[in-house]
Amino acid sequence: PNRRDKKVQQELIRQYGLRSVRQAGSDKFEEVETFLKTEPYPVVLKPVESAGSDGVKLCHNFEEAKEHFDVLMSSQMVNGGA
Repeated sequence: PNRRDKKVQQELIRQYGLRSVRQAGSDKFEEVETFLKTEPYPVVLKPVESAGSDGVKLCHNFEEAKEHFDVLMSSQMVNGGA
């Protein structure tokens, strides 16, 4: 797996019994929709592979999260470039 894959990093942390973030990840909105409807807001959406804060957004409600998800899926946010 890519060393920048944040979802994989958190899963490894959890496997070793350390505290990790609650998360959902997919390139299909339907697969993260329930998570976004049940988690308390705000939530942080970020691309799987990026550098620094590229593509990261603090979303304050479901509509904002859905909109940013669509932005992330329609752009290439990789290693500091849009």
